[in-house]
Amino acid sequence: MENRLKELRKAKKLTQEQLAKIVGISQSYISDIEKGVRDMDFTLAERFAKALNIKPYELMPLEWQPQPVTPAEQQILDM
Repeated sequence: MENRLKELRKAKKLTQEQLAKIVGISQSYISDIEKGVRDMDFTLAERFAKALNIKPYELMPLEWQPQPVTPAEQQILDM
């Protein structure tokens, strides 16, 4: 599964080693996740999110993330 861990980690100016220390896993494990060799489970996603000060869903591919409600959709919801 594609994830955004590398992009978000770099945006926070953290190395793999620094993030690994914060999260409590090895640097090589983070490398494997970023390369797609290993999958990220929900527990790890939560730990990464806390370390990066983001919501867990932000680690998922952009097309999987919630989209804002359009004005037309909001109008339907308000009915």
